[in-house]
Amino acid sequence: MYLLILTTLLAQTLGLTAPGVASDINAVNHVAANTLPFPSHQLFQFGQLGTWIENVAARSNGDLLFTLLQPTPQLYTLTAVQSNNPQATLLYTFPDMTGLLGITEVAPDIFVVAGGKFHGTADPIFGTFSLWQVSFADSHIPCKINCSPDNKQPSFKKLLDLPDHVYPNGLTSVPGRLGVILVTDSTGSLLRVDVNSNQVDTVAAVPEMVPVPGWPFLMGINGIKIYNGYVYWSNSFAATMYRMAIDKDGFPVPTSYSSSDTAMTTDPAASIPSFTPKVEASIDFTNVTVETVVFMPITFMDDFAISDDGTLWITTNPNNTVVAYNQDTAKSAVVAGEQTQEVMAGVNAAVFGRTATDSHILYVVTAGGLNSPVNGTFVEPAKVMAIDTSNAAAVGF
Repeated sequence: MYLLILTTLLAQTLGLTAPGVASDINAVNHVAANTLPFPSHQLFQFGQLGTWIENVAARSNGDLLFTLLQPTPQLYTLTAVQSNNPQATLLYTFPDMTGLLGITEVAPDIFVVAGGKFHGTADPIFGTFSLWQVSFADSHIPCKINCSPDNKQPSFKKLLDLPDHVYPNGLTSVPGRLGVILVTDSTGSLLRVDVNSNQVDTVAAVPEMVPVPGWPFLMGINGIKIYNGYVYWSNSFAATMYRMAIDKDGFPVPTSYSSSDTAMTTDPAASIPSFTPKVEASIDFTNVTVETVVFMPITFMDDFAISDDGTLWITTNPNNTVVAYNQDTAKSAVVAGEQTQEVMAGVNAAVFGRTATDSHILYVVTAGGLNSPVNGTFVEPAKVMAIDTSNAAAVGF
C-alpha cells in the first residue's frame, strides 16, 4: 500500500507534463464530447480479487490468449468472443515462475510468452526469466477443451532461459522473420531473440529506454510494437512513445546516435541502471537514432496496439483509460474509460481482432486497479473488455 500511495504522490508531484501541455488530452485536440467514449462491453471477468491480466494476443481463428501476472503464472484462452457468452479456459500453469508478461505470435498459431519470478508486482528477481513456446499448430496432446478439428490442444515447452537480463517484459515479432522477436528489458534495453537458434542479442540501450529516476519501480521501456519499418516502445513513467528504424531482420538501422530532444529532463547518465547489458554478439547498441513520437500528460503509458493506419491505441493502467493518437494529425483523445471510473480499471494491454468481423474491435485487458485503486479505494477482479472503434475515422482516428 505504501508503494501505491508513493506512486500516486510522485505522479502528482512530478506531473509528467511539459511546459505548455494541457492536462486534458481531449481539450488539447478539441474532440467533440458526443463522439466519445467509444462503445465498449465486458467479455469476461475473474470471480476473485487479486487477479492481474498482463497481456493479450489474438489468434487468427478469433480466439484471444491472455497472460496472468497475479496471482499465478497462467495462460488462458477466451473463445466465442463475439457471442453473448464468451468462455475463458485455463490452458497452462507455468512452472518455476510467479507471473507471466508479454506474448507474441512467432509463426502461424505458434506463440512465445515471457515470464519469471517477482518479489512484488514490479520487482523482478534477476536471472529468473525465460521464454516459452505455446503451439496450436502441431500438437499431439489429446484434445480436452473446446475440441474441434480447427481447435487443437496446445503444446508447451521452454525455449530458453534469460539469466543475464533483469526484466524481459514486452514482446513483438519481426514481420517476415519466423521465430525472431524483439523483447523489452524494462530496466533499459532492447533484446533481439531468434528462438530458432536461441540467439539473444542486446541491440539497443539508450537513455529513452531507461526508467525515470525517482520512481519506485524499475519500469522504463515497456510496451513494444513494429509498424512500417520502425519499432515503437513506451517508456512508462516518462509517459512517452519513441521509435527507431529497424532492418528486415529486426536489427536497429545504425546511424549516428541522436538522443530525442524531449527524452529526459535529467542527466541521462544518472538514470542508467547499475547493471551492464550483456551483448552476445558484436553489436554497437548505442549507435541508433531515436525519435519521440508523442508525450502525453498522463501518469503512466503502458502497452499499446497500432492499427493499420498507424494510429496508436495506448493503455494507461493507473489512469484507467485508453488513449488514441493519430500520428499524421497529432490528434489524441481518451476513447475509453476515465480516471475516476471503474470501467477500464487498470487497463494495461490491447490488441485488435484478426477476423473479418472483429478487425475493428480493440480488445483490452485490465489489472482491476490492483496497483492503483480507482479513487484510492476501488479494486475489482481483472477483466477483458471489447471497444468498438468502427467510428474512429469519423473522429479523426
